[in-house]
Amino acid sequence: MMWLLDVTAAIDGRIGMTGALVYVLVLTVLCVRLGVAATHSFRRHRACLRLKASGVETTGQCTSLSWRQDDVSVRFSYTLADGTKYEADSFHVSRTSFSPGSTFPIVYDPANSAVAEVADLLSEAVRFHRLALVAITPVLLLNATLDVWLARAGLL
Repeated sequence: MMWLLDVTAAIDGRIGMTGALVYVLVLTVLCVRLGVAATHSFRRHRACLRLKASGVETTGQCTSLSWRQDDVSVRFSYTLADGTKYEADSFHVSRTSFSPGSTFPIVYDPANSAVAEVADLLSEAVRFHRLALVAITPVLLLNATLDVWLARAGLL
């Protein structure tokens, strides 16, 4: 336990109390941002797994493409058997062969028909969100541990 006091004194001596407070504040904000990102990724991962497990396949039609820096998202519409029309956006991919007006298979959630994904992109979406969780979780835990350690060390 003595080493903790030595490290705390060294940190306090180098950056001062104000610097330690700023450091803890930055860690806390980063921790919250990572938590939000992890929650979003976890929800999207679960939604994609639900679509793979119990989704219903139908035909969708590309209505537009939405380009962002290095990726593209396909906006598509689809009609259920009862005649209800829905629109959704696909998972962001680096390139696509779809063009406005083209048709392709999509998978929608029968429990929530507004949730849908392009069938060909579903596996890629599951893999992406799983990798995002694997990358975010250790950083989030390390950040939270540092935040708690600094708080317990008396730098707050």
